[in-house]
Amino acid sequence: MRDRFDTLYKDHVDLMYRYANRLCGEAEAAKDLVQETFLNAYRGFNRFRGDAQVSTWLYAIASRACLRMRRKRKGAPERELSLEEFIPSSEGEFHLQIPVEGLSPEEALQNKELRQALNAAIDKLPKKYKMVLVLRDMEDLSAKEVGTVMGLSERAVKSRLHRARLFVRRELSARGHAEGNHEPDHG
Repeated sequence: MRDRFDTLYKDHVDLMYRYANRLCGEAEAAKDLVQETFLNAYRGFNRFRGDAQVSTWLYAIASRACLRMRRKRKGAPERELSLEEFIPSSEGEFHLQIPVEGLSPEEALQNKELRQALNAAIDKLPKKYKMVLVLRDMEDLSAKEVGTVMGLSERAVKSRLHRARLFVRRELSARGHAEGNHEPDHG
């Protein structure tokens, strides 16, 4: 069993760290989350029957651990946004893919500023919305897989994702980063 778990760890630790880092936003908290995830995975390894992909199982463990760690954290809780702050918009979906290759220095600077604004907007999301957004748009899981990870229906995943994307788009617009607005000015 230990050899099988060591292989699972080696094959998935980078993936889990990337996910943890996107959720936590800071290296130390991400390392703690990865450690907690694999500790819990090790404890439950004998019960894993292979009904889901290993990565989906680990995402679920990491997501639950993240919520637990947040509740345990001492000090003032981080501000959670209320649903009233998610203002619906008739605009199209916002995509989180930002081009990186073949940029001029000016475009690269604007790209960096856009990434920072995007990360700041995502960090303001309540955890349950942030997890859906990260799993779906950054980790490329399907809505069904995200539902499996988070214990939600596919419809609930799509609803949370829609609200999260609307919020992120609104935050970017407020910072002057509307879609298509990051084109260089040639005037």
